[in-house]
Amino acid sequence: MRKGEIVGLRWQDVDLDACTVTVARRLLRPGKEPVFGTPKSKSAKRTLDISPETAQLLAEHKRHQAEVKMAHRTSYRDQGLVFAKEEGRLGDPLQSNNLGQREFAKLLKRAEVKPITLHGLRHTSATLALKARTPVHVVSQRLGHKKIEITLNVCAHALPLMQRDAAAKLSWLLR
Repeated sequence: MRKGEIVGLRWQDVDLDACTVTVARRLLRPGKEPVFGTPKSKSAKRTLDISPETAQLLAEHKRHQAEVKMAHRTSYRDQGLVFAKEEGRLGDPLQSNNLGQREFAKLLKRAEVKPITLHGLRHTSATLALKARTPVHVVSQRLGHKKIEITLNVCAHALPLMQRDAAAKLSWLLR
């Protein structure tokens, strides 16, 4: 998902039993009175399958968020957001830039992995999916791209390896 889609995600758009997340809106402008809008394009409005492990992590996060709400029930501004501020104006949406520069950076540091931007993680996910032989149209749909060509341009660096793999397979089949 794009950063704006992540920070605009509501619990009503997450089905933990069916293991799906529906991208129905994005945060356009944070602040005292946040402004939400439709996704970037018609194809950006999509429903994504998530793994049972991801659904479990989201369920744990939902329980933690419920504890924060109860502890601050008079000041928590519940907007139904999956990812909301737990400091300052409790319940308000996270800012897209803060999500990547602060929150995600903390996770990377704690995991002791090479730094990457949140948007870079989106590209990496697409590249890994293609390398795992996920059809390009499926990867494109998951990313919410309008055209498959956009996905191919984003993941062009993975294509030479895939070309070699295809040549080796063809050679094996022709033997």
